This record gives sequence, structure tokens and C-alpha cells, in this order.
Amino acid sequence: MLLPLLVLLHGDSGAGPTAMKAAWEKAAAAHNVELLAPKCPADLGCKGSWWQWNGDPAWLGKQVDAFAKDHPIDRDRVYVAGWSGGASYLGLRAPELAKDFAAVVYHGGGIPWWSGCEGKRAPSLFLVGDRNPLHHLAIRLREQHESCHDDVAWRIVPGADHAGEWKALASNADAILDWLLAKKR
Repeated sequence: MLLPLLVLLHGDSGAGPTAMKAAWEKAAAAHNVELLAPKCPADLGCKGSWWQWNGDPAWLGKQVDAFAKDHPIDRDRVYVAGWSGGASYLGLRAPELAKDFAAVVYHGGGIPWWSGCEGKRAPSLFLVGDRNPLHHLAIRLREQHESCHDDVAWRIVPGADHAGEWKALASNADAILDWLLAKKR
């Protein structure tokens, strides 16, 4: 049986790959979804920050390929979720993600990609708090997706700062996976 895969990108500090997997494990098990949480590649110059590295997302595709050698995954249902700096990286690279991913989750972050609407972008879901000091960047990324007529879901966590955004995943992960599983490449 082929299973969906959710690739998880960590933030710049605190929630690394292990914490990312732990945060998603219960919901993923309930939805029969595999998880892959790669560390930002130090051997390619990453110093722990996905968005500051801003490397070619083809690297993520290669990680999915390697994972698929040992796990039967459904290539039409491969998704990516970024937390904080991982979400910002996904925003910066949004035009390139539809090649490998059926949908994207921006959790507690996001930075617009600064170019036009050429090509296709994957459907995107945001889980963001309105008290995050960088919330305006997530708003601009959402507006950019909307101006390109992309499929966008916006889940605002009223009164949540960055820590509150992280805590909000516990009560939103199941609904996010339901949304993701409705998307296919």
C-alpha cells in the first residue's frame, strides 16, 4: 500500500527535526501518513536556517527519493510543511515546490518569493498567529499567492505570538492533514 508523505522543515532554533516529527506523529499515525524531517544540509552550506541557506529545493526532492527507496510512498501525495524559518524558506522557494509537492503548509512563518506568477505553485495552507512580530510577512506571502490565483487556506490563531503558533499545531494537525490529503499532484 502506498502512503502519503509529509516532509517537515524545522525552524531556526528550538524545534529541530526531532521536535517536528514529535509534533506531527500522533496526527500522522491517525491519517496513515509517513513523516520525513530532514535537517537543513550543513554539507551544502546551511548553518541551521532554511531561509538563510535558501538552497535549491531539488535537494528536498532527492531526500524524498532516498526515503522512497525504503518506504512505499504515493508520489502524488507528497506534501511539505515548514515551521518558522522552514516556512519562510518554503515561501521564498514557492514557485519551485509544485514539481515535487502536492501542497505546502506555512506554520508560523513565510516570506514572499518576490517574483511574478509564472508557472504553477502548490496549494498552500497557513497556520499563523496575529501576534507574531513578523506576521506581516505571512500576510504578504498569502496576498502574493492570492494575487496569482493560487489555492490558499488561511488559519489565523487570534492572539497567538510565535510560541502560540507552535502550540496551535496540536489542535490543528488533524484538520491540516485532512486538507492536505484532499490535494494531489
